[in-house]
Amino acid sequence: MKITCSSNVATGPRFSAGRRVIALLFAPLLALWALGMAILPGISHARGLNVPICYGFSCETRVVIRVTPAEWQSVVGWFSPAAPTAADERQQIREAIGWMEVIVGNHTPTHLDRGLNLEKEPPEKLGQMDCIDESINTTTYLTLFEQQGHLRWHRVIEPAYRRSMFDAHWAGQIEEVKTGTAFVVDSWFQDNGMLPYIKESSVWKDLRWALLIHPNRN
Repeated sequence: MKITCSSNVATGPRFSAGRRVIALLFAPLLALWALGMAILPGISHARGLNVPICYGFSCETRVVIRVTPAEWQSVVGWFSPAAPTAADERQQIREAIGWMEVIVGNHTPTHLDRGLNLEKEPPEKLGQMDCIDESINTTTYLTLFEQQGHLRWHRVIEPAYRRSMFDAHWAGQIEEVKTGTAFVVDSWFQDNGMLPYIKESSVWKDLRWALLIHPNRN
């Protein structure tokens, strides 16, 4: 089954509409991601960090890259100093995810990825990613941030899913610890290295429309 990523996604109660679809279509990819995260070594000043990455639509291509200590420090440096509020930390997450995409693009063809890929680029374009690739990679980065203690106000939860009449859409997701409010972290709408959107999951909706009224893509 071919899954297309929708930029016009339905809103609704968190996760309720998509749980069975996730179980059938997305769970094998999540299991692969979880296995990769479980065997990751810690950061070493001598060896760096192994990070599983996927691209090519529905994680068709899976690789493990070696991020150097200097590269990793340039990413997590966005979390210093520690955020005084949850909102500040969400902005730090945006900056760190965007820069992590730049680093990953130095090791893979994903530097060629363009936002809204199904509308703009052919699926076979080298380095192009759909929303499944983006959500898996974003969840990987978020989990690394969490594992190493860079997230104080949020925890990482399962990727968010929304569907419209004909399309489906996934995104990484975090939960504010104090309030329990969930937020999507969605990189699919942007070119590689641009800052992802962070939006409350309960009001997640058509972000392509948001792009039109907010031409500053940062």
